[in-house]
Amino acid sequence: MSRPQRKSSQRLPAPLSQEDAAVYDAHVVPRYSTLFGRLLLRHVPAGARLQVLDVGCGSGYPALEVMRRLGDGGRVIAVDPDPSLIDLARRRALGETGRRIFFKTEAAEQLSFGDEVFDLAVGNLTLSSLLQPERALSEMRRVLVRGGALILTQALEGTFEEVLDMFREIALKRGEDNIAGRVDRIAVRYPAPSTLRAIVESAGFTDVQVETEDFHLPFDGAAQLMSDPALRLIAVPEWRWIAGFDADGAERLRQVEQHLDTYFGGGPLTLRVRAGVVTARV
Repeated sequence: MSRPQRKSSQRLPAPLSQEDAAVYDAHVVPRYSTLFGRLLLRHVPAGARLQVLDVGCGSGYPALEVMRRLGDGGRVIAVDPDPSLIDLARRRALGETGRRIFFKTEAAEQLSFGDEVFDLAVGNLTLSSLLQPERALSEMRRVLVRGGALILTQALEGTFEEVLDMFREIALKRGEDNIAGRVDRIAVRYPAPSTLRAIVESAGFTDVQVETEDFHLPFDGAAQLMSDPALRLIAVPEWRWIAGFDADGAERLRQVEQHLDTYFGGGPLTLRVRAGVVTARV
């Protein structure tokens, strides 16, 4: 999944309201999460009889698509800490719930399953939403059988670089080192492929591979970008944090919008999304 971005305060993210969960399902999933989910699904063996754990399943994508790829006897257990999203997932699954797919409100950092239960663990944009991604990876490794597989997607270095570069330019012009420092702290959330590989290897996985693919999100202009429902949940909170919540924060965001319009000639613009999918073995 791709949940609203975790703030740099490191506090546990609050559950979504029913309204925001509906916005997530209607806008974030089709416009953003599916870009990554398609990469993940390419690596799920078609027709295999597997026991699959989907960690951070959101409103059910791509858990249901994973289930449909499995053969007879295959099943998916999908977990997410947000009860509003789990409720949406259960409604989407309809008659399959409790048969081939099961949904559970549960955090990735403390899975309730025994050791060596699953053949495959997947997570679509899961790591970036976690306070303790290393612990979650350790838990995923624990519940996988020997020879089991891991498939995770992650937004990588270069994602939304157009907006981050505008913040850097504004920080330089205004001599605001604190703003530049905040940009760097957010940029770390989008690791290089080599960094992502090292994170997974450090959790004890082997045969770790990272594939990348670039996508571009189109907008009519900077104003539409800033008001886009999907970005309002997954990126704008980060940008507001960079801008600051002092009296100048709104002005800094306005300057970013103006700089984007100037850079793109006041017309349509695109934001780069660099998607990565990491595969590994126990």
